[in-house]
Amino acid sequence: MKAASVPVLDLLRERRRELGVEPLASTLAQRRGLLQRGGLIGLALVGGVAGLCAVVLLQHAVVKARMAQLEQVESQAAVLRAQVTARQQKLTAITGTNRTLATALTSGRTSAALLAELQGITPQGVQLTSADSGGDALTLKGQAFDPYALVRINALLLQLQRSPLFQKEGVRLTKVERQPSRVADTTPPGAAKPAQPAAPAPVGFEIAAPFASLDPPSQLNLLRRLGSEGMARRLQLLSQEGLMP
Repeated sequence: MKAASVPVLDLLRERRRELGVEPLASTLAQRRGLLQRGGLIGLALVGGVAGLCAVVLLQHAVVKARMAQLEQVESQAAVLRAQVTARQQKLTAITGTNRTLATALTSGRTSAALLAELQGITPQGVQLTSADSGGDALTLKGQAFDPYALVRINALLLQLQRSPLFQKEGVRLTKVERQPSRVADTTPPGAAKPAQPAAPAPVGFEIAAPFASLDPPSQLNLLRRLGSEGMARRLQLLSQEGLMP
């Protein structure tokens, strides 16, 4: 059963007929269809926008979750980098310490090799009283006897400059002086002391000789030349382990 149509009041019906215009009822019916069609299109557009917004929101949530994961990974990576840096610094410090100890163990400065070298280059008529190898230089103290005491001291200087243990340009005489004369008193008690000529006093001296920096092969040859086979073997083992600079 169809619904009764609602009568439409059209005051300009006659005028519409004269002008040949469609009646108001048919025009309203067409407009109703257009409104319905427009409403459906509008609903479709709104639904599409809503769906697009839902997709964007979903993607935003996914991206946000991934960013959170990346931030967590970045934090873990930063911690690992800090740990690696700390371990590298510690390894570098340990390596430096080991190399320093290895150099000290194999250096001719603090071993019998130094004494052997000094014994071989000290001229006759020169007596060494002390040898201080602290720091990066050797300090020698001693005395030279006449005749030609100063010549003997100069000969010792030249020998030190030729030695591979020391820097040639750095060897220098820092102090030289004639020591007080001493006369041996062999007169018996109570007897008159005869006049005796004073014996020539020795000439005291002090020499500073900075140590030279030798690479392991040169140091090995020097130790072997000086007869320090044990020290040479130790140097070889440390070089094989990569502990020598």
